[in-house]
Amino acid sequence: MKTIEVPKGSPPPAAILAATSPPGGEMKSFPGEWRLPILLGLVLAVITAIPYVYAYAVQPPGHIFVGFFYLWDDATTYLAKMREGWEGSWAWQNRYTTETSSTAYLFMFWILLGHLAALTHLPLIVVFHLARVAGAFALMAGAWLFITHFIQDRSARRFALFFLAFGLGLGLIVWAAGRPVVFGNATEGLDLRMPELSAFYSILALPHFAWSGVFAAAGVALTLKAIERGSLRLGLLAGLAWLGQASIHPQMPVLIAGAVGCALLFRPTRPRGWFAAALAFAIPAPYILYSYLAFVGNPEVERWTFHSKNAVPPETISLLFALLPQLLLAAAGLPGALRRRSRGDVFLIAWLVLLAAILWLPNPAGDLRRRFFDAIYLPLVVLAARGMYEAILPRLRSLRARRLIPFSYVAFSVLGSAFLLLAPLAVAAEPQYTISTAERDGLNWFALQPRGLVLCMPGVGLYVPAYSSDTVYVGHYDETFDYLNKTQTVLNVLTGKADIEQFIKANDIRYVVWTVDLGTPPPAVLGPPAYDTPNFKIWRLY
Repeated sequence: MKTIEVPKGSPPPAAILAATSPPGGEMKSFPGEWRLPILLGLVLAVITAIPYVYAYAVQPPGHIFVGFFYLWDDATTYLAKMREGWEGSWAWQNRYTTETSSTAYLFMFWILLGHLAALTHLPLIVVFHLARVAGAFALMAGAWLFITHFIQDRSARRFALFFLAFGLGLGLIVWAAGRPVVFGNATEGLDLRMPELSAFYSILALPHFAWSGVFAAAGVALTLKAIERGSLRLGLLAGLAWLGQASIHPQMPVLIAGAVGCALLFRPTRPRGWFAAALAFAIPAPYILYSYLAFVGNPEVERWTFHSKNAVPPETISLLFALLPQLLLAAAGLPGALRRRSRGDVFLIAWLVLLAAILWLPNPAGDLRRRFFDAIYLPLVVLAARGMYEAILPRLRSLRARRLIPFSYVAFSVLGSAFLLLAPLAVAAEPQYTISTAERDGLNWFALQPRGLVLCMPGVGLYVPAYSSDTVYVGHYDETFDYLNKTQTVLNVLTGKADIEQFIKANDIRYVVWTVDLGTPPPAVLGPPAYDTPNFKIWRLY
């Protein structure tokens, strides 16, 4: 056997460690190996709670924090979906628009959380944040399982996990530069707007992005191990993970199945391994097919996707800056993956290539382009860690430099995450993140009344389905069909520019809401309100 000599004082390259490690990057099964991901999960759970705890604590008298900062309007609609589950439903019905059609078994992650809220008798907002906290622990554990499957060097593993846990892109530079127009396209700080691009933002903002990463990490590791071992049991567990991810974004298992297929075609396995892979993706397949048919055949879902921006690929320069720290190191790790061309290497490359094809080439998935970004940080941090420990550090003579550079790189990538964490502290009392106690009590009043259609401005309409079983005429920019025209119509009706009585009769309105910010007196033709405060009034019409 040929002996591989390593210069004294140099760290062994990951490629050498890989040659002497067991297949699949197996790690020794003792508790110490899991202390780091558990500890990081705890750290993330604590620090990502800071802006929320602060916001609840600093509200002035008469005001209440709504519970969200990041994508707060979308988050409120998720609370509305949770409420449907809390009411006992397993199917989603859009309560942000008046057009009706059959319900659909979509948004199952949120509906399940609503059922858990009903089972535990906890408020919906508490369950939302508990899911976010649990996602911190689960994502670190899932990421560790993923990383250890592809990386053998312990230092590289730790670097990858820290980089994944706290790293963000350089969209802050784009934002600070005033989002300049480049090659005729307006740029933006995508990593400050799209939580799915990073683990940290996913945990900080919306739990379904974090849990999608959890299911992807576990699903990939279990699927590849099932293929290697020809284990149908592991294939079954992987299938359950893919079913979990399909409950959030059903298209993601299709992308991963394509990458696994590429890896198997390039590096075939024994028949039992093929069966294990087939089992893993057969389990979520019926629900994925149902979701596809719902998107193309359910009028309510089609109306919802009418407003969706998911069909537009992100602006390229913005995306480059949003992932630049990860991409630079991943580029350094790519040559090693191309040289080895193991099944795992082919899988990682195929994942990224297929994603690029979905984003920029004409394809059947074009209407959901942005929904394929979930867990993109997983393949990037693996290739980045390999780039750092295979291509960069072995070329450095200084032991101090070899120790300092990985730490410095992660520390530099944390700047964007720190901004996301601390920026909300300056706007915690802003009107868009708070409601008055009168408004909160009015929203709770709805929950005690018969279900009906509510006429109000979208500022109030956003919250009504999250607090009650009612449907609003206009409420959310994406889920309300023909949102802009309906908003103008409601404004005209509530300010006396259009006949409110005729509108109420034509649209079967049961409740009308007036708020002081309309700048006009309450509609006198409606008589005395059923819920009456100086700045917030509700009329029940029948």
